[in-house]
Amino acid sequence: MDFHTPVLSDEVLEYLNPKPGETAVDGTLGGAGHALEIAKRIEPDGTLVGIDLDSAAIDQAKKVFEKQKLKSKIFFAQDNYKNIDRVLENLAIKKADLILVDIGISSFDLEQSKRGFSFQKEEPLDMRFNTEDRLENKRKQPFTAYFILQSYPEKELEKIFREYGEEKFSRKIARVIVRHRQQTEILTTTDLLELIKQALPAPLRFKAADSARRIFQSLRIEVNAELENLKEFLPKAFRLLTPGGRLAVISFHSLEDRIVKQFFNDRAKGCICPPEFPICKCGRDAQAKILTKKPISAGSKEQEQNPRSKPAKLRVLQKF
Repeated sequence: MDFHTPVLSDEVLEYLNPKPGETAVDGTLGGAGHALEIAKRIEPDGTLVGIDLDSAAIDQAKKVFEKQKLKSKIFFAQDNYKNIDRVLENLAIKKADLILVDIGISSFDLEQSKRGFSFQKEEPLDMRFNTEDRLENKRKQPFTAYFILQSYPEKELEKIFREYGEEKFSRKIARVIVRHRQQTEILTTTDLLELIKQALPAPLRFKAADSARRIFQSLRIEVNAELENLKEFLPKAFRLLTPGGRLAVISFHSLEDRIVKQFFNDRAKGCICPPEFPICKCGRDAQAKILTKKPISAGSKEQEQNPRSKPAKLRVLQKF
């Protein structure tokens, strides 16, 4: 079962620089590719916590680690990485030296989960990372891509397509979806793909895959509250770091990367007094330093071997 080829693996290890005895958290465990390499380097008396929403990912990670016979303490938790504080509290772990999240969608989700993440296969429009997660409050229906497409007002659909997918034809696509659902349900990925094609100007329909990719991305983000999760996670993770501890985030699109960049810049900023002040009056000190002046991208060799690594961006922060 292929969950995810870890991206930027060498770069993650270089910047996190795991050492024996340290406590590390992988907030997006996946197939444990990153976690295993970190675990090997904190041997023999380190602690590793792996978190993932998907129980299948947790099961896969357990199998990977069982073969290694490591001496360090290894813990797994099925939870959202935004709840890192609760996970560590339940394990009686107060601080972490290293924290990593890779917030890209896994190969398993795209190719094997059968949850409708990809428009290249006909599947139900689910898109939840955890199929037991998030029920719509009033009707107790699963909060899925199907629910969004069937119930969101046209303006709200347009907004998420525009903001989360940066799709040029968001308004037309939303209009076609609303018009269609008045006649019949939108049940599968194939149904949605056809509606996207219909909404595009005829000369551009041969590029429908590009628009579909953006629309599917925007629905996945909305279903899983991905941007809200990241915003909630970052300050929690920073508080949990030991002095000198490092936080690494791998993102895959500009919206995520912008959130990470702004958070890192804020923590690394000292005095915020106006330039005309002769002396500092705010008394603010920088809380961290950014180890990656620019986001780290995959090299040409990795991109060739793993095309999904192309949009990946790694940023790393070290706490004072």
